[in-house]
Amino acid sequence: MTIIHNYLKREWLFLLSSIPALFLLVGCQKQPTLNFGSTYIADNGSADIVLVDTTTPIMSTVYVDSTATAGTGYLMVGNYQDSYLGKVSTRAFLQVAPPASPPTITLFDSYDSIALIMRFIRSSPYYGDSTLQQTYTVNQVDSNYQLGSLQRGFFSNSRFPIDPTPLGSASVAIAPNIPYTTQGAGDTVIIRLRQDLGQQLYTMIYNRSDTILNQTKWLAWFNGLCVSPGTNSQGAIYGFADTSVTMRIYYRENSVVSTQKFIDFKETNKSFQFNNVTTDWTGTALANLAKPTQYGQPPPATPSTSTANASYIQTVGGLNVKLTFPSLNAIAHRPDYLGVLRAQLTVRPVPGSYSTTWRLPPQIGLYSTDQNNLIGPPIPGVGTGALQTGSLELDYFHPLNTAYVYDVTNFVKAEITNTVITGTQPGLMLSVPAPANTTTFTRAVLADPTYPVNQRVTLSVYYISLYPHN
Repeated sequence: MTIIHNYLKREWLFLLSSIPALFLLVGCQKQPTLNFGSTYIADNGSADIVLVDTTTPIMSTVYVDSTATAGTGYLMVGNYQDSYLGKVSTRAFLQVAPPASPPTITLFDSYDSIALIMRFIRSSPYYGDSTLQQTYTVNQVDSNYQLGSLQRGFFSNSRFPIDPTPLGSASVAIAPNIPYTTQGAGDTVIIRLRQDLGQQLYTMIYNRSDTILNQTKWLAWFNGLCVSPGTNSQGAIYGFADTSVTMRIYYRENSVVSTQKFIDFKETNKSFQFNNVTTDWTGTALANLAKPTQYGQPPPATPSTSTANASYIQTVGGLNVKLTFPSLNAIAHRPDYLGVLRAQLTVRPVPGSYSTTWRLPPQIGLYSTDQNNLIGPPIPGVGTGALQTGSLELDYFHPLNTAYVYDVTNFVKAEITNTVITGTQPGLMLSVPAPANTTTFTRAVLADPTYPVNQRVTLSVYYISLYPHN
């Protein structure tokens, strides 16, 4: 008994002294295959690092029917046709108001025209085929533009009735990286509005109407505007800076010299500006996506087996991806298992699902979730509390190298010994983080375990084994 006791004591002292070196060596190799101990002790009491990458995740697409799109700083307008997501469209609702001190117009001055002006600046978001023309249509909001008694804000599914007769429209292509529009007005899109509206407003300013001078009366009379993409146009969705959106009346000040002047109706109540997003999934795998059936229902999750063996992320459109690992704690039942060294989640988009036009999100956040399919706190990496966003490695020439990578060591350590049958049912949620979650339409299509290993989402768990692993 004494001999055995001393032998085990020596074994444990050696193992404990080797563990720091073990960590250093692991940090230098992506997939460590070293066998520690056998070099020094010629028996079966050695320590190994064992890689388990066969834990099959269950993937689902979680659909949220409304996302917060108010006060984002951008009017998102446009539509496009996507082979994976179908038709994606967005229109912008906003309010404008006359200047606090309108200019004095004389009898000798003359009205010219009216237009809505929107600028696409270099940092503005966009998505889709920018080589195609997009038609923009302006309509007047046809109801009282305000929050309901139980309404907390405006969301992607919010909308107001609009006057069916357009105030004006324009078709234009935008080169977003310059930026430049085919209207020849630099980075500005100009939509000419109906002359009768402009003449009416000009006359009201000339008469110093109370409706012009009092903003409350003005907003009760001129509820707001809706800027929509043309019904049949297919191009891209562009974000126009809300600081640039102006309804402008042009007139001529006639004196000794005739001078062109203008009166600007700027956007007001910016927190009330919101973008209404709609999708048509007809003919795509997302046609099978489960939707909420009643108010307040947790967002439903549709398994990847129902959506062409893939799951989909486009957070502004309400799409996020949930991952669960029901067989994860089987690792702890292995007879050689000592403890988790590290764990890595690798998320690979489906090859061919992305391009320079159909761009991937530069960042995808990793969050906790449960059976309610809501986004919880971020999953931090070891030694940091910061949100992980995947550190995207993008390679168009070798698509299999494109991946988001996350440190999920803490998550796996907590779940690998979880034996509670009923509980919170923890999982991971992949979602575009703020502020891009409300202004960018970039998307990712993620392959489930039916795809080849090098194309799918994989979980790699490295654990310490006390004796050679068979």
